[in-house]
Amino acid sequence: MEGVDLVSPQRSRLLSADADGNVKCWSMMDHLANSWESEVGSEVEGDPVVALSWLHNGVKLALHVEKLNSLLPVLGRKGVTNGTSNLGLALAFHDGSVHIINRLSLQTMAVFYGSSSQRPVDDQTIKRQRTSGPLIYFKAMQMSWTSLALVGVDSHGKLSMFRISPSMGHVLDMNISLRHLLFLLEYCMVTGYDWWDILLHVQPGMVQNLVEKLHEEYMRQNAALQQVLSTRIIAMKASLCKLSSSTVARVCDYHAKLFLIAISCTLKSLLRPPVLNTPDKTPGDRLTEICAKITDIDIDKVMINLKTEEFVLEMTTLQSLQQLIQWVGDFVLYLLASLPNQGSGPASGPVRPGHSFLRDGASLGMLRELMVMIRIWGLLKPSCLPIYIATSDTQDSMSLLFRLLTKLWLCCRDEGHPSEPDDTLIDECCLLPSQLLIPNMDWLPVNDAIISKLQNKQPVRLQFGKTPGIRDDPKFIRETLSKKNMKTFLLHTFWRSFSAGCHIVPLFRCGCVTMLRSPNKTTAVKQWEQRWIKNCLCGGLWRRMPLSYS
Repeated sequence: MEGVDLVSPQRSRLLSADADGNVKCWSMMDHLANSWESEVGSEVEGDPVVALSWLHNGVKLALHVEKLNSLLPVLGRKGVTNGTSNLGLALAFHDGSVHIINRLSLQTMAVFYGSSSQRPVDDQTIKRQRTSGPLIYFKAMQMSWTSLALVGVDSHGKLSMFRISPSMGHVLDMNISLRHLLFLLEYCMVTGYDWWDILLHVQPGMVQNLVEKLHEEYMRQNAALQQVLSTRIIAMKASLCKLSSSTVARVCDYHAKLFLIAISCTLKSLLRPPVLNTPDKTPGDRLTEICAKITDIDIDKVMINLKTEEFVLEMTTLQSLQQLIQWVGDFVLYLLASLPNQGSGPASGPVRPGHSFLRDGASLGMLRELMVMIRIWGLLKPSCLPIYIATSDTQDSMSLLFRLLTKLWLCCRDEGHPSEPDDTLIDECCLLPSQLLIPNMDWLPVNDAIISKLQNKQPVRLQFGKTPGIRDDPKFIRETLSKKNMKTFLLHTFWRSFSAGCHIVPLFRCGCVTMLRSPNKTTAVKQWEQRWIKNCLCGGLWRRMPLSYS
């Protein structure tokens, strides 16, 4: 038996396929588990034991569980009950066709004929096909976890991927389609599966509704579950917003927020209490609590309420974190300098990168905590502080930025009743370009991924080892890496380490680039690098690319 698939857990039927291509239907029926005793002539003591078994001509079979049941509840609500997705079972035939049959009724819902296959009409047509040479047919097929994509390998070794519509060709109401896609996104968010096959069916007009509904469902969960799913929902929103030109500016904010969360977790994990018998709260928790409690705009007055001995680190460790610290400092300066240009209404123009941060009290509070932490570390190792190019040598840049950041944070710390920044704060932010050199972090991700090319539902022919629409030659990669912006920010954060023959690992889902091996040996940076061994911060997989620089 080569393949087994569950037809219906409700009707208890199952399909099996053997090496000859015969498909058989099995049924779950009552079976006497102790019936063999009566066959050998002995009496059965007690009541007969009745068990459920898969039966086909009296042969028992083991149970096979399907990947996804659309009736299962996800995030505390019922699954999809009126959709048609996940009811299809793919069968490949020797004539090159692929049939999608209904799991419940076994009726054909859709048929796909390959390029070399033809629809046989009579016996003469079949004979001509057999004499003309072997047909190309699929020898192995596999559905994705959500049953929205089908991957198959044919008899010539060609790999093909098919998009399976959730409606199976039927016209469904837009609300039903959105609700079904939302359920599948929630399913992937909870289980940890990649949601690439769901993106194949998301149209640009659906992005806004899906992001809003996904956020609403996320906010209904308890605090513990929200903390577990916090980064995954951000990555999911980023991949959705990249599918529409009207929401592509938000992708910058989502990627920056993922990076900010990763930096915050890494830096806070380095803090150690001076005494081994630690209390219930970690130094990072106490930092968050004190920064939320003390709303003073003076960074030194906030700093004196902390136990500075908890922030003591080795000098080499602090210096190795300088580039992460520099990113935090540059990002705070960029956000504050862009505040006057970020409008709050539709008449203010298109949304610019950084817009969502200016209304996000949690992210601004996280930046405020990092500024306090960096201030303390600067007393131990001044060279680890972020470098600002100021017009005055006597200006305390960190104190200035912390004061403006605190004022902005106070406006939106109460998510239920946020307030707009006052004119005084906006005027002070307008003066920043004349006081400090503003870093160029205003970038938009290039919408050149495979998903974007499949939105027009036209077939695309691809080749192994070559990414369509993306230049991956060594010269282009080298020029890209020379531009120190957020889009190509190395997760290993070492720009000076590139040499001839080094292996670059690019990720074309979000634009991040990293090195396969880092020359750094400090424990803190190794801990940072361990976060990105398997996946990027957006959830994508790395692709290894050897480079030979001339």
